[in-house]
Amino acid sequence: MALTKLNFTGQGLLPSASMPTGSVLQSITTSDATASTYTGTDSANPKTVISGSITPSATNSKILITGFIQIGLLQSSYGGALHYLGVRLKRGTTVIGEPTSLSSLTSVFGSDASGARPMHSTGKDEGGYSASRSMAIPFHFADSPNTTNATTYNIQGVIEKLNQQYTMIKNGAGYNYNNDEAHMATCNLTLQEIKG
Repeated sequence: MALTKLNFTGQGLLPSASMPTGSVLQSITTSDATASTYTGTDSANPKTVISGSITPSATNSKILITGFIQIGLLQSSYGGALHYLGVRLKRGTTVIGEPTSLSSLTSVFGSDASGARPMHSTGKDEGGYSASRSMAIPFHFADSPNTTNATTYNIQGVIEKLNQQYTMIKNGAGYNYNNDEAHMATCNLTLQEIKG
């Protein structure tokens, strides 16, 4: 194993210029434990549920985005199963971390998949319990913002069912029955600058 020698400044700090490529230069964590609702949500109208900002120190740095959002459907809005719950990532207003082509999906389906909605990650409503359970959907993406300006990342939630819009709930169960089915949870976001 090669020996790495660290060159410290007089203040005992290691300048970022001396750190090897792939080093974490800074880390910013945001957590949200507040329950709230978002009306009119579907795959064409995702809603931002948690955001964080970071200022890269160099234009060739990458920003590693990790975490999860806890979302579900407000019980009074719909009582059946959803097609999926999803996550969309945005750098400001620019969508990132999604497929740019649907050609491989067309091949898998054996027919045109042009109506499919690209997503960063999704969760399946396996049991049909959207009306009483929320789901933690993870995300993980290394972005290249190519800037040293403050950059905001918006993590959005999606609920999809036959192109209908519903009320999405964040950090809470959508149905409180005999005080056993309800729960409250958190959304978490970590932004790390990785040296390029």
